[in-house]
Amino acid sequence: MSSRPLLPHLRRMLHVGPYGGELPVALRAAASVALPMLVLWATGHLDWSLYATFGAFTSLFGRTVPLRPRLVMQVQAAAVLVASVLAGTLLAVLGAAVPGTAWLVVPVAALWAVVVAVLSHRLRWHPPGPLFPIFALGACSSVPAEPGTLVVALAVAAAAAAFALGLTAVCAPFERGGATTAAPAPAAPAAPAAPPRSTPPPPGPAWTLPHYVVRYGVGVAVAGGIATAVGHPYWAMVAAVVPMAAPDAAGRLVRAAQRLAGTLVGVLIAWELLAAGPPPLVVIAVAALLQAGAELWVGRNYAVAMLFITPLALSMTHLAHPVPVGGLVGERALDTLIGVVVAVAITLLTHERRQDAAD
Repeated sequence: MSSRPLLPHLRRMLHVGPYGGELPVALRAAASVALPMLVLWATGHLDWSLYATFGAFTSLFGRTVPLRPRLVMQVQAAAVLVASVLAGTLLAVLGAAVPGTAWLVVPVAALWAVVVAVLSHRLRWHPPGPLFPIFALGACSSVPAEPGTLVVALAVAAAAAAFALGLTAVCAPFERGGATTAAPAPAAPAAPAAPPRSTPPPPGPAWTLPHYVVRYGVGVAVAGGIATAVGHPYWAMVAAVVPMAAPDAAGRLVRAAQRLAGTLVGVLIAWELLAAGPPPLVVIAVAALLQAGAELWVGRNYAVAMLFITPLALSMTHLAHPVPVGGLVGERALDTLIGVVVAVAITLLTHERRQDAAD
């Protein structure tokens, strides 16, 4: 078989987009993660850092749109992220109190993935899809918790989200497209001055409920179910939903390959970082740099962005709930492979010419 049909996909996978003025956004995202973490460190509550991190991810939404619609989008995303943290913590409490119920995270995450996917695409979030909410739900469900932790998780995540919103408002004049506008037209988020690769897919006839259920619900359920047998399922569930936000089948296959390649290298970086046993302040500083690097690259080449995202995610998880580093990175590599294989299989099995033309 000729390799020529693969060349466009390979070029697309390796393509690096131009720098688009992402540095101010990257610095804001780094601050939104680092400052809440420093507060938790200073107060002796680093075990709450996971909840703060997911609240801080509010800052990642709407970076290509003007301030007012950006804040609206971030408020919507913040509500979903905080709800995801709370749901994941509730599952952790239930799993600790009732033996044999830990598996519930998979069907709950599958249902939540469909709900958030529909919401994010209909509201035209950028980035689209349920990646961060599923990551929040799954990661928080894997950390031991007791009933009193629910209040803590809610308060910490909400406070970090509120801080991220405030930081967005303060930093907007220094960011591309972030100046205050007097025209808060509803259509503004749908037509930002950004390259097509950054624009969320508009809702259309192809994005019907069955497509959301198959692409997100079934993907999360299958990947999570398989991964449950080898470790915590949330990393596999995240890997399964990442490619589905791409607007066409080719884009989903490229994103899956980028996720796998970037993660496999990223876990090695995380291994070197965490095996050295750095003190918490060093981990927080490195996490801020990694967050900035992720924002600088996520819109230009997703595989390169994963070199920052993977060690960031693993270091935040390890900071909140330390576990042996070798097992941590090994499980994440395997879980990512499972999730990517499931995403590719669903993409190939459900590919329809009419569907992708409508996407």
